[in-house]
Amino acid sequence: MKPEIKAANDLLDALNALAHRPWTEHEVVKAVDHALAPLPPSAREAMVSLSLQKLRSDPERAPLVIATFALALSKSYDGTPLTLSEWKELRDLVRDCADELDMDIVTYVMSLVMEYRSMEED
Repeated sequence: MKPEIKAANDLLDALNALAHRPWTEHEVVKAVDHALAPLPPSAREAMVSLSLQKLRSDPERAPLVIATFALALSKSYDGTPLTLSEWKELRDLVRDCADELDMDIVTYVMSLVMEYRSMEED
C-alpha cells in the first residue's frame, strides 16, 4: 500500500473513532498533522479547521470527507463521491494554500474540481 493511502486510511480510522465519542481539538490536530505531515503548515491548519467544523456538524460523514480530501491532496483521489459543497470546500482550501502547496498538487486538485463541475453540468 502506498504511504499516502495508508496515511489517509489512518486518518479515516482516527476520525471515525473520534466521531463516536467526545473528542478534543488536540486529538483532531494530532490525527490531521500525522496523516498530512508532508503538506505545508497552512494546508494542515486548513484541514484541521475543516475537520473540526465537519466533526461538529456531521460526525457520521466527516471522517470520509476529510480522508477523501487527504487523498486528493496526496494526488491519490479514489473516486469517493463528494457533494458540490464539499468540492467547493476542497477547491477553496487549495486556492487559499496554493502559494505554499506543490504546484502538482494544485493542478491535480483543481483538475478534479473542474472535472466534477463539468459532470454536474451534464
